[in-house]
Amino acid sequence: ERKRFMKIVSTLLGELEFEEEDIIMFPAGIPAFEQEKSFLLIAMGEGVPFYYLQSALNPELCLVVANPFAFFPRYSIEIGQEELQRLDCSQREELLLYVILTVPQDFRESTANLVAPLIINQESKKGLQFIATNSDYTTRHPIFQPTQAEEQTGIAAAEEG
Repeated sequence: ERKRFMKIVSTLLGELEFEEEDIIMFPAGIPAFEQEKSFLLIAMGEGVPFYYLQSALNPELCLVVANPFAFFPRYSIEIGQEELQRLDCSQREELLLYVILTVPQDFRESTANLVAPLIINQESKKGLQFIATNSDYTTRHPIFQPTQAEEQTGIAAAEEG
């Protein structure tokens, strides 16, 4: 069967050529972008935990996402049966987890939304945004921690509520 190549000129990333099978479908969209259902996941570079989640149809929409475990090794969420079914998932090993970042002008002040990670089934190419209920996580977790020295002296700045 012939592969179908597609193209989008992303506002952020320029011209992207991709195959139809590269598209990750979010049947319910992503909150705030419910009408956007098809996305491309593009690594920012070799061996870095950052990715672009570019809409396959809307050149303006490109989110920055990251592998949460690179910054929060103990991060965990409880995924229910219903979500697994929506992702056509038979085993959890098929799933990839990403968190959406808010990136201000100073990249070092970037924060991660740990309450609502994106879960993608790499086999079925289906994704959803999972909203964790009763979690201790916040929607704006700093991803770059204060230095070890600050932590040991206990002088780390108090987090604003």
